[in-house]
Parts: sequence; structure tokens; C-alpha cells
Amino acid sequence: MVNYILVLLAVGCFTAQFAITKLYGRAVKQTIGTTLVMLVVTGTIGFALYCIINGFSVQVSQISLFWAVALALLMIPHYTIGIKVLSLGSLAIYSMFMMLGGMLVPFFYGILFLNETLSIGKILGSVLLTVCIILQAILQKPSAEADEKSPSRQKGKFLFLCMAAFFINGFTGVIAKAHGISEGAVDAISFIVIYCGIMAIFSFVLLLLFLLKDGRTKWEESKKTLKRKPFFLMVALGVVAYTGNFLHLKAAVNVPASVQFPLVSGGVIVLSSVIAALAFKERISAKEWISLAGACVATALFAF
Repeated sequence: MVNYILVLLAVGCFTAQFAITKLYGRAVKQTIGTTLVMLVVTGTIGFALYCIINGFSVQVSQISLFWAVALALLMIPHYTIGIKVLSLGSLAIYSMFMMLGGMLVPFFYGILFLNETLSIGKILGSVLLTVCIILQAILQKPSAEADEKSPSRQKGKFLFLCMAAFFINGFTGVIAKAHGISEGAVDAISFIVIYCGIMAIFSFVLLLLFLLKDGRTKWEESKKTLKRKPFFLMVALGVVAYTGNFLHLKAAVNVPASVQFPLVSGGVIVLSSVIAALAFKERISAKEWISLAGACVATALFAF
């Protein structure tokens, strides 16, 4: 029972991560600088949090360093896309694309390259998820925050960025799997510590390079992130994101993966939709609710 409570708490943290990212995008004008500042802060928080959790005992290996660098290079554009896409469209739809990408891409990687078993449930789940994504692409409308002069362009940009997030989030799962099966890889918590440290360092170096060119103007833009509200949101984002990861890892020890991952994916899709409708006043049509429900059913099919 305790382990399933951990899974539900992880769902809450991951949903809060999407919501806080949207709030951060509203609090500051998105630029490369404001995104990099956010990554420095969240990476530092993740590094400190997991160092404390692991009793300041961190293992390091060459193969883990390689995969941590690969993951950091993937996550920098991932967060940039996340802030931008949430200014163009629905939190509910974005979270759906993210979670489904996190399931489908590693799933096909396992089938094609790791000779993992393919079941009827997984086939049906994949087909239903694909149908849901196509349906959302057809139904999606630009948000109220989008440019009213070119709604079709905003819709296309939103869907393009959602698909980019779908694949990027999926490949983070591929990297996690590849690291886990690599000879000489460190434990999961040590890997996250390494990744967070590299993320913070890379983001800080890129931020300095960004500020070197016309630094005064860009510094004024980036400095806005240090005001009370944006800074609080960055800290909150780091805490909920990495707390969610820890709870997810903790539950994974005793909860079967075939149960845990559908629960997390389906739970985040549903809870994000509720938060989008209640907190952000996003209009979700009956057809979109049906599509979201279909996505939840599809994630459950992966357990069979």
C-alpha cells in the first residue's frame, strides 16, 4: 500500500512540474537567458537534493558520465521547448504528448533493439495511443494567449513543438534504459546526481556565453528571473521535479514496472487535464476528454 501511495505522490509531483513550468513562462518573457537561469537553479537543487538523499556518497564511472552528458544535452532544448509550447496551447495536451512519448519511444526501442517481448495488449495500446495523438492534432485549437492574427500558424507551431517534446521525452527514457543496462554503470541515484551537476554546469557556461554578446540587454532580461515570484517558481520546479523522480525510483523497487508506468502516465494525463481546466481555465471539449480517456486506457493496456 505504501508503495502505491509513493506512486500517487510522484504523479502529483510530475503534474505540478508541468503547471509550474507554465506559470514560470507567464512570469518571465521566455528567452535563452531566462531558460538557462532556470536550468542552473533546478539542476543545482536536484544535485543538492540527491546528494543529501544518498548521504553524500556518489559513485562515478566513465560510461555513466557519457550518458549523463548525453541526457543533459537533450534536456536543455527539452525545457526550452516546454516553456514555449505552454505559452501556445493546452497544458493537458502537452502533458499527454510528453507522457505518451515517454512510453512509446522506449517501448519501440526495447522491441527493435533489445528483443523485448511484444504482447497483444502492447500492440493494442500502441495503436490506441497513435489514434489519440492523431485525434488531438485534429481537435487542437490555439490558446487564448496565441496570436489571433494567425491561428493556423500557432496551431501548427504548437503541434510541432508537442511532437518534438514527444520524441525528446521518449529519448530520455531510451538513455535511462541504455545507461541501466550498460556495463560499469553506477546506481540510479548516483546517475541523477551526476546528470544534475552536469546540467547545472553546462547551463551556467551557456548562460555566460549568451550574456557575452550584447550582455547588458540580455542581462537585464535574465535578471528578471531573480525577482521573488520567478525565483520561487524555479525553486519549486526543482523541488517537485526531483522529488517526483525520487518517489518514482523508490516505488520502482517493489511495484512491477508493468503496473507503475501505466499508473504514472495515465495519472499525470488525467490530473494535468483537471488542473488545466480548473486552474488555468483551459477549455477542453468533450471529444478531447474522450481522447484523453483513450490515452489512459491505452497506457493500461501496456500491462497486458
